Amino acid sequence: MVATLFLLLSMSDAATAATPAPFQRVGPGHHILGLDISRYQHAGPINFATMAAAGVNFLWINGGNTLGPADLLAAKYYRSDRQQAQSAGIYTGFYYYVHLPNTAKRSVIIANAHNQANKVIDRINLDGGLNEFDMPIALDLETTCTQKVIFGICSHSLPPQETALWVTEWSKVIQKATSRTPVLYSFRSLLHGTLGKATALIDHPLWIATAGVNPAIVGIQPSLLKTGCSTNLWTSLDCQTQWSFWQYSSSGNGRKYGIAQGQVDLDIFSGTPEDFTNFQATGLQVPLTSVMNIAINPQVTPPALPATLQEITQ
Repeated sequence: MVATLFLLLSMSDAATAATPAPFQRVGPGHHILGLDISRYQHAGPINFATMAAAGVNFLWINGGNTLGPADLLAAKYYRSDRQQAQSAGIYTGFYYYVHLPNTAKRSVIIANAHNQANKVIDRINLDGGLNEFDMPIALDLETTCTQKVIFGICSHSLPPQETALWVTEWSKVIQKATSRTPVLYSFRSLLHGTLGKATALIDHPLWIATAGVNPAIVGIQPSLLKTGCSTNLWTSLDCQTQWSFWQYSSSGNGRKYGIAQGQVDLDIFSGTPEDFTNFQATGLQVPLTSVMNIAINPQVTPPALPATLQEITQ
């Protein structure tokens, strides 16, 4: 199926009834605070008014998955979560959890990436396309494992070059359809070892998951390894990570944010309210320091590793 291009609406029904919540910058280090949710936060109803009142300005919502059963659950909750969050004045973003194909054929990898991207586009088009409360679409890449054996042990992973090809092709389709650069979510280990040299992705906003590090510490960075600096596309020569979003905790107090039961992931945005507005409209990453060129600078002298704290449970 070939997806049609998004129609960027002037207003959706949800957006018509609300105005954006004021940026309170209540996250650690006075950052703009956000959450990300999936089916796991639906043990009970979510009170999005409580979420907004707690200072949450943006919400990433799992809207799709490669695997059928998980995808059906994501589709079930995405529409309602998006509408209710936007009605409460919260910006929302669709994130897609990917399972990579088990193949070495370039043509199959490209076709699979295009098919999965078109699934995202078709799903959002069913709700009328993106509106003024929608952030750019995000890709959730947490594993490159393509085949597991007993006890969940991975017997085969897609190699870095093929993984980068898949992500690049998926991104091309999304960017063409939305006119916004997609966000890439991943862990520092995958960024370091898998996507570290995927130069076609260098302009994509980075949403990095690093828990156990307090973003309120001045000068702290989410991509530091135990041995020092992670040399990936989003890291400058002085070991500064050009991150746009940082998932800094997976154990936020759900009830504080209107979630009936359990914990919730906590995120921050790296820039100012003006930066967020520019990002939300275009997908441009927050401009920080110059990004390193790994082909020219393959080695970085690791700085001293800053002290880290226990998992934040705000």
